[in-house]
Amino acid sequence: MRKKSTRKRRSRFRTFRLVLLGGVLLTVGLIFLVFVFGNQEVGPMHKLLLEMAGPVQKVMSRASGPIQSLKKEYLGLLSVREDKEHLRQELQKCRVAAYKNREAVATNARLRKLLDFKESSGLPTVATQVIGKDPSLWFRSVIIDRGSSDGVVKGMSVVTGDGIVGQIYSTSPNYAKVLLSIAPSSALDVLLQESRVRGILKGTGESTYRLEYILKTVEISEGDHVVTAGYGGLFPTGLPVGVVSRVIKKRRGMFLEIEVTPAVDFETLEGLLVIEQERPAVE
Repeated sequence: MRKKSTRKRRSRFRTFRLVLLGGVLLTVGLIFLVFVFGNQEVGPMHKLLLEMAGPVQKVMSRASGPIQSLKKEYLGLLSVREDKEHLRQELQKCRVAAYKNREAVATNARLRKLLDFKESSGLPTVATQVIGKDPSLWFRSVIIDRGSSDGVVKGMSVVTGDGIVGQIYSTSPNYAKVLLSIAPSSALDVLLQESRVRGILKGTGESTYRLEYILKTVEISEGDHVVTAGYGGLFPTGLPVGVVSRVIKKRRGMFLEIEVTPAVDFETLEGLLVIEQERPAVE
């Protein structure tokens, strides 16, 4: 049954094609005759052919109008797509250029701070870059691309243009580890810059310090600056450490609870300076 149905469909399709082909040939023939006899004197045959060819040409003219319009719209769409792709590429180039410019400005500002610190401190330093980080809480540290072959030894202090970062606690010929000052195992002698009161700054493992051994009788408020005291020879005196961000006075005890926000953003460390002086390491 399926084979007979398929044969019938094929036979009908062939018949349709033949009829269509005959109609096209007839139309072409009529048009040809009109053009052949077009310059001759108008007669009955010419009128008949003209009457027969006119409607056909009218239909073909109407049919060609939308096709030409569609063709123009398609070509216009292709042109729009090409322009869109060109604009997209130009926009991408502009974005890349803007990103490079922003990165260059940020790098320049960071290097300018390092250079200003180097010039103002007058201390011999070694410029270095952070190449890795230790995510552990207790030994929060970074790895730098300078080592003992560059004169970097254990115990040297590390800074940026914004303030202190930490100290060298392990070296190899070409690399070194820096124990960050916010590590819980870190402790520094510091001063409250306004009152010149001394305290011990300890890391919390987070992006804050805890300032200890400040008596309740000391006048201290949020916004006071904390700097290095210079005791023990680890850091030079007066380097920025942070700003007091919270002061808690409890009923019990003789000391204040003080939180200090670091002057350095430890999440964005890149370029560092190692102060090139041999100092005893702090255990």
